[in-house]
Amino acid sequence: MKKLNALLIVFSLIFIITGLAGAELYRWVDKDGVVHLSDVMPRNARQNVVEHQREVESTRPAEYRRGPKVELYITEWCPYCQMAREFFRSRGIPFTEYDIEKDKAAAARKNRLDKRKGVPFAMINGHRIHGYSPAAYEQALQRRQ
Repeated sequence: MKKLNALLIVFSLIFIITGLAGAELYRWVDKDGVVHLSDVMPRNARQNVVEHQREVESTRPAEYRRGPKVELYITEWCPYCQMAREFFRSRGIPFTEYDIEKDKAAAARKNRLDKRKGVPFAMINGHRIHGYSPAAYEQALQRRQ
């Protein structure tokens, strides 16, 4: 019985640790300029995150500021959205992500840019890419607006 309890505890700890390792963390700045880290983004944090990104961008070297501009419109449950995220993350390409189910303004913006339904949808250097397409992402990253 003690052996079974010990195994149960070990497996529980492994489950908890691996679950935490895969969790996304959000860094945001509140209206008073205090930086927060959380696994849940507050409702009004999107504007603060974007403003903070602009501040960071202005302090980066010029070659960084000229990097690609990538906006990714996604839903949390979409497997192709996860692959699109991983595409940019694995290459160290900064991108701004908008969940169209949680952010109505982003959903409206996505609908103006792309009349077709579905995600992921990427805007890379002003070029529209509907769906998950590594080849199209690479091509758009090579081009400038």
